[in-house]
Amino acid sequence: MNKTKRIMLAMIFLFIFHSSAYAERYINLSRIIKIESHGNEKAYNRGSGARGLCQITEICLKEWNNFHKTEVYSLKDLFNGEINKKIADWYLNVRIPQLLKHYGKEVNTRNIIICYNAGISYVVSNKRLKKETVDYITKYGR
Repeated sequence: MNKTKRIMLAMIFLFIFHSSAYAERYINLSRIIKIESHGNEKAYNRGSGARGLCQITEICLKEWNNFHKTEVYSLKDLFNGEINKKIADWYLNVRIPQLLKHYGKEVNTRNIIICYNAGISYVVSNKRLKKETVDYITKYGR
């Protein structure tokens, strides 16, 4: 096989791989940002300690740091919009779907939103949703 054909095959492979990686995206991050912070990078929730655009919690940050040992962030970094979005995108579109699959639960937008807002135990145990979570699902759907 000549060099041109190898390059073309490599480009096709990269296109297919890149497209399939994004085909697994479940959650629209801009909707999450609107619900969580209305676009305020410096948003802070005194009750939960959540920070930034997507209101990332310390628990979520620890999980990110455990999975991405070469890309470790601090709580202060969560006020950086790009870092906050990167962590939220990973958590919503990669980590939560992994957990749902692990527990044999359907990976869909509703279950991911429930996990993000209330915690995975609500999906795993089929617990009754809090009003806050029901409202969150409604807001996301608008």
